[in-house]
Amino acid sequence: MGTTVRDSEYTGTGLERERKRRSSIATVRLGAFYLSLLLAAAMTVLFLPDLLALLVTGWTAGVGAELGIHRLHVMGIATVVGAFLLGLFAQAYRPKTRVASMWGAFLIIAVVSAGTVAFGVGRPEEVLPFLAVTSIALVAHPAGRGLLRRGDSYSPAMLALVAVAAVPLLAFAVGQWGLSSSAVDPHALDGHYVMMAGLAIAPLAYGLFAALGFVGWRLAAWFAALPAAYYGLLSVGFPAQAGSTGEIWGIAAILWAIAFVAVAEYSRREPSTTFRREIGRSSGAPVDGAVEDRR
Repeated sequence: MGTTVRDSEYTGTGLERERKRRSSIATVRLGAFYLSLLLAAAMTVLFLPDLLALLVTGWTAGVGAELGIHRLHVMGIATVVGAFLLGLFAQAYRPKTRVASMWGAFLIIAVVSAGTVAFGVGRPEEVLPFLAVTSIALVAHPAGRGLLRRGDSYSPAMLALVAVAAVPLLAFAVGQWGLSSSAVDPHALDGHYVMMAGLAIAPLAYGLFAALGFVGWRLAAWFAALPAAYYGLLSVGFPAQAGSTGEIWGIAAILWAIAFVAVAEYSRREPSTTFRREIGRSSGAPVDGAVEDRR
């Protein structure tokens, strides 16, 4: 009987040590996660304020004249960078409920980094550090294994819109990558084509995870629509600039963005299997962050 007590005490001590160990690991991971976001914010302030400002100032005649033939490209680069940062910095608040945006941001920076390194163009000294901190944020994300799980529902209508957009967007991205190998084109040497390919991927990166119903899909749906709509405005506003797909495709991009957000918002409110379907699960255990599934 005494032996039983000692075994029980030993077991209790072992469980307590295991809890403390897991708590310590969780604390380290959380620290690494928020440190990565802090480093990303510092790099944004150091490297990107002038670029991001072009999202507004690029429309003015004076700045437009200064940018010249690079006007649309540089504003497009600002767009993809802004889209990436939206998904990354959204993780600063309630990250467990914003999994879809985390994946979208990671895919964007991964594609841009791969293109920058593969073609040896652009500014890898600025791009790769963002890939590093985003990778750390992904690995140390508070959602843990929840990053790999979908929420409680998905949207067939949103998936259809992503599929429709994927055809022209991927064709555009492939075309831009093809232009990146030029040794004499100033757009290629500055990495403009690589970044424009990243811009084409951005709506798909956010849109796919939103359509599949990953936690935080509503916010990711907006992040998918914003770069598509802004690029559409650029194409309509500067149809003769390098990187523009012309007025018709520009208007199509804007309409797609409006439709994607409209479907996302409508699917939250109406119990239609066309717009949103529940995902069957083998166990009754709730997915972490499932309370946000309709947000």
